[in-house]
Amino acid sequence: MIHCEYARLAADDFDKARTDLTWALEHIDELAGEWVQKDLPVQEARYFSIGTVWGPLHTVLRVHGEMPVDPVQGGVELGPADGITPVRYLSPQDVAKAAAFLVGTSFDTLAPLADARHVCDEDVCPDPAEHTAETDAERLGKAYGELTAFYGAAAEAGDAVVLMLN
Repeated sequence: MIHCEYARLAADDFDKARTDLTWALEHIDELAGEWVQKDLPVQEARYFSIGTVWGPLHTVLRVHGEMPVDPVQGGVELGPADGITPVRYLSPQDVAKAAAFLVGTSFDTLAPLADARHVCDEDVCPDPAEHTAETDAERLGKAYGELTAFYGAAAEAGDAVVLMLN
């Protein structure tokens, strides 16, 4: 199953990540290990995963159509694919735009847009059937709330966000 994962990078780490992909991937692995070990609340975590809900959530956000930037699969390519797609990032400015959109858009507005017939992006999801259970409104709402909290904390701190499909 494909998971969508995020890492928050402070300004110095973000600058280094853009010039040293090897360091960036190692640092992100360290953040992932810390996240697993400490089980931090989303708003305190430097690493986060929405798991397999990324596809249906991305679909809902795209159908809504008012995102200034794509918080699920958007951004600029950081480096070649380490997972399913190239590692991407949102700059601190784009993180602020994503956070403002997520915070300002209630999931109640998005929930009716969920479509069990379209659960993930075909170009990265060879077997959409593996994501059908992810269209449950409760699961999508929980993931949306966590994604909102993560981006909100990143924006407040002035962090960039790295996005990965693995």
